[in-house]
Amino acid sequence: MPPSVSSRARFSRSPLLKLLLIAACSAGCTLECGCGSRAAPGSAESPVPQRILSHTLATDEILLDLVPVERIVGVTNLVDDPEISSVSGRYPGHISRVHEADVERIIGLTPDLVCVAPYNSVDFVQLLEHSGLAIYRNEAANSIDEVEAGIEKLGERVGEPERGRRLAAQMRTRRRQIAERLKGMKERPRVLFWSAGYTAGPRSTIDDLIREAGAINVAAELGLGASAEISPERMVAADADYVLLCRWAGDDRPNQVDNHPILRNLRAVRTNRILSVEGRYVTSVSQYVVEGIERLARLLHPDRFPSEAAP
Repeated sequence: MPPSVSSRARFSRSPLLKLLLIAACSAGCTLECGCGSRAAPGSAESPVPQRILSHTLATDEILLDLVPVERIVGVTNLVDDPEISSVSGRYPGHISRVHEADVERIIGLTPDLVCVAPYNSVDFVQLLEHSGLAIYRNEAANSIDEVEAGIEKLGERVGEPERGRRLAAQMRTRRRQIAERLKGMKERPRVLFWSAGYTAGPRSTIDDLIREAGAINVAAELGLGASAEISPERMVAADADYVLLCRWAGDDRPNQVDNHPILRNLRAVRTNRILSVEGRYVTSVSQYVVEGIERLARLLHPDRFPSEAAP
């Protein structure tokens, strides 16, 4: 599966883009988790930016907790879609929404820092650089630890190192709290993530999500990679306790499993153990990925969250 798609594009309108996203997210190859800058923050080459343009959905989400919104002059055109964005409705309308093709518009906004991702085209990034704009290129996130590290580095780059460390620490605290709730379990259910023929093994944020929600990732048991195809026959043979799906508005993926001539033979189908968590959390590479862990944990272990209904 080619890791070359825009993060969380408008998947509610395109099942193919949803599939591409899942493969990219599970591989950790196309996800943004702010890392790396061309010069040290605060140096003569890299002053603290006051006009930031975010060209990744992850940095759209992270920046709101790092800098005053007045310092943000542009965000992705995806930010207002509540299905894929965890900050829908939080950016004022006067802040520009931009597409990758909007190079002239981006330049016209005169940002002093543009956050881009590994999947942005070389031509696009070169045009921005040749226009004299400072570029902050996000590195791939292959784990939730790397998401946290990226948040800290983005905080440093935008001149808010303490806020970056605090946000990452909040993620770690919440992850520890979930782990405490799940402590002492004698058995962990076996969960297989599935998205239209693809699954996610080790070195992926989805693998972390499954394990930290108190389960065993069946894709890891099978020795599959971070993003791997899996045949219906192999899924049936693997005999997972649960199958995990992303939930997208208007998506019929549960029916695709129930009505599939082979997948309908899954024990998880027969025992009504097909789970779904909102895609914006399962595929997240911002602080909101922890919400995905907790939502899956509540579905798998309702006894450990007795006062809270599963979503």
